[in-house]
Amino acid sequence: MTHGAFAEVFAQKVNFATGLDARIKIVFTVAALAINLLAPNISTPIAIATFCLVTLLAIKVPPILILVRLAMPLVMAVVVLITQIFFYGVTPLLTISIWGWHLVGHVEGLAHGVLIMCRVLAGVSLILFLSLSTPANKLLLAARWFRVPRTFTELALLTYRYIFVLIEEVTSIKEAQKVRLGYCNWRQSMRSLSTLGGSLIFRAYDRAERVFEAMSSRGYAGTMPISYRTGLDGRDRLAASCLAVLLLAFYLVGRLTI
Repeated sequence: MTHGAFAEVFAQKVNFATGLDARIKIVFTVAALAINLLAPNISTPIAIATFCLVTLLAIKVPPILILVRLAMPLVMAVVVLITQIFFYGVTPLLTISIWGWHLVGHVEGLAHGVLIMCRVLAGVSLILFLSLSTPANKLLLAARWFRVPRTFTELALLTYRYIFVLIEEVTSIKEAQKVRLGYCNWRQSMRSLSTLGGSLIFRAYDRAERVFEAMSSRGYAGTMPISYRTGLDGRDRLAASCLAVLLLAFYLVGRLTI
């Protein structure tokens, strides 16, 4: 589960979601995010979140992994909900007395806070749908097709690749320290953590030098040949049409339930 939470295990599997062209999924995600932000009520965000979460469950993403990734955004959304209840609106809903202070909750604040919370849930669900169904290399190739600056895509590709290398370095160093009782007490743990951080910086610098030398020996001249040359087939066009209809449905759900 830990490996799946950080790596793209599920994006590498073969199913209807991962087989869809990355450019189509990016356009769908961006358009759905815009519709979500402009939604006048909670109907549209709930519909978007339901679609994304059902799709993730359909491609066998564990529910616990989805909950782990949703946990922090939802905590922040709950904080926003609480602040909206007490600082937005005029119609009293409840009163809380704390040490002589009287906090008044408002009906309008509750409605507005729930709307923001649903928007957060829908937005995070869309990002999860995109990230858990699309490998990082395809996302960056699609970004290059959309004319994202080459420098950004190259740096993002190298950063994504070596994040996991550094995680492996941290794991190996920490396991070696544990074998030598480096975390037997609080003082020793702090000393081991400082040693781990210093060692990681030196290893990262050393690896960067070796990677640059290896790339230069293979003809690297400052840019990488990154381009998206795959065309859209009939299945992709059909999927794009279905997603366009789905976007229209998301928009109409919010407008018709006002």
